[in-house]
Amino acid sequence: MAGVDRKLIYRYFGNLNNLIEAYIVENDYWMVFADHLKGLLKDRDFRDSKALVIEILQEQFKFFYGEKKMQSLILMELSEKNSLMQSIHNARESLGQQFYEKTDAHFKDSEVDFRAVAALLVGGIYYMILHTRNNGYNFAGINLKSQEGINSVLETLAKIVDWAYLAATIN
Repeated sequence: MAGVDRKLIYRYFGNLNNLIEAYIVENDYWMVFADHLKGLLKDRDFRDSKALVIEILQEQFKFFYGEKKMQSLILMELSEKNSLMQSIHNARESLGQQFYEKTDAHFKDSEVDFRAVAALLVGGIYYMILHTRNNGYNFAGINLKSQEGINSVLETLAKIVDWAYLAATIN
């Protein structure tokens, strides 16, 4: 276990789950970003939240792409029934709920379900990165080992959000 005496883990964290939870809280994109996002949610005028949504999703992609340990933790979250990982998931959902409450106004009375759009984008980010990590860096013909492939994904994230915002104003 990284050359650390188990006694130290129990002394400082109580058990292994508490150590994992502390690691996630300190390193998970949504947890690290939580305080910053709360400030943005409080201070920003959300009549035009599109730029913030694009920034958040692009930064999530870049963060998750480069963080192998977080990729492993997300795999664990997806593949095991674990009360610790469920707790972390619930914390992310709570943060997301605060965000969506601010973006909902733009999509009210439109046919666009932005929560579903965001869920597909976040899920797609996780899946695309986890899949290429274990099966080679090509996904749908996009080479995620190249800057060109990464840029293509980042630009497409922005376009999808832009389309959703535009579609909500057309109706």
